[in-house]
Amino acid sequence: MEEVGEIPKLAHMKLDPSLPMAINCEWGAFDNEHVVLPRTPFDIIIDKESPRPGQQSFEKMVAGLYLGEIFRLVLLDLHSNNECQIFENQDMGKLKKAYTLDASFLSAIEEDPFENLTEVEDLFQKQLGITATKPERELCRRLAELIGTRAARLSHCGIAAICKKKGYEKCHVGADGSVFNKYPHFKVRGAQALREILDWPKETRRDPVDVRAAEDGSGVGAALIAALTLKRVQEGQTAGIQDPEAILSATHASSTQSKEVEEGK
Repeated sequence: MEEVGEIPKLAHMKLDPSLPMAINCEWGAFDNEHVVLPRTPFDIIIDKESPRPGQQSFEKMVAGLYLGEIFRLVLLDLHSNNECQIFENQDMGKLKKAYTLDASFLSAIEEDPFENLTEVEDLFQKQLGITATKPERELCRRLAELIGTRAARLSHCGIAAICKKKGYEKCHVGADGSVFNKYPHFKVRGAQALREILDWPKETRRDPVDVRAAEDGSGVGAALIAALTLKRVQEGQTAGIQDPEAILSATHASSTQSKEVEEGK
């Protein structure tokens, strides 16, 4: 929530500057100009070969769909480097298929509890037809850790930015999505990033900014905004609302229908 006075694009509406406004940050599009975030050659490839080059730059560095693709591109690059000697004499056909891997592949690698990484060995054999040696499996494990850690830290940079902008020292954050909820150590790595950025004291036992899993974040958020908008209209606060009467009419119709259903009509 932000005060209208802090939103330049609404200045022409001459609204009360203290009026609260809910903002969808859409930070997946942060730094589409590529002037802030440090990108690797693999990030650049993903962006250029995507259906929307130059768009959703931040998303392409943190979303589950792209984590597996970054991993795949790095492995192919290492394989093509004769000095690395990785996956020698192996059939790379499946690995050369774009987006054949996603974040679940990296998650499975990080979750392998065995010292010899036998589950990683099975994973590569079954899904990619590659027989990976122990050093190769260890390299893949470290690569997955690096990619997952970067995604966690970058995603929590967005949270830290809002906390700094609004002066929040303590708050709860709802996080939706399979990467946050299922990727190993994602929350811990993100919390460490917040600790460093927001400079929490070392003796702090509980995270002042507590990021927790939220089911259906988009749906709940939309419902919340709709409820707040309806409340404003009912109180006569219609600034910025295109058709207040239509909102009231729709609400009345919905309420009447719900009542009829309850009465069995």
